Amino acid sequence: MWKILSIMKTIIFAFMLGSGFLAMAQNTNNTNNNTRQDDLEARVKELETPSNTRFWQCNINGGEVMVAVDRIGAISKTQYLLDGGLLCTEVTIDTLGGQSLTRIYHVVPATEAVAANAATKIVDRAKEVLDNTSARSGSRLHEMVQKSYPTTTHAHTVEFRVMQLQDLEALYSSLKATWTSGKGRTFTIR
Repeated sequence: MWKILSIMKTIIFAFMLGSGFLAMAQNTNNTNNNTRQDDLEARVKELETPSNTRFWQCNINGGEVMVAVDRIGAISKTQYLLDGGLLCTEVTIDTLGGQSLTRIYHVVPATEAVAANAATKIVDRAKEVLDNTSARSGSRLHEMVQKSYPTTTHAHTVEFRVMQLQDLEALYSSLKATWTSGKGRTFTIR
């Protein structure tokens, strides 16, 4: 009998200890999620301004897309691996009756999506060199959309490339808020 009580006490103690750790882990996860959401909302406020209530307008590195809010048929955000080990995060806007699909994407080597390692440091250094070279030459080739002629050129898509994933996340948040509220806004990434 005492042995059974001792085993039950051990089981109850282990359960309570495990529950405590689970609650702490969940609290940490909730705190991280809240911090990310707060950062996202702050970035949206920084890049977004009120505008004509009928349109969602987006200015991206000198390019522009303007969509009638009541013509938005679907929006999506997805992530996938491209040939060559590139990780692409893409926002797609489909309009009702439209002849083209708008794609706004952020693409990085897949090594940037994993924990920091030597490969990531090499990629960072390569980006730094490319940025410096581009600044001296006045070109921004590394910021341009990458297409495969004629496959993507004639696929009825309008494409934009965003250099910071945080900006793409903020863009999607702005677009989603526009579509669900029916109120247009202007979103600008420089």
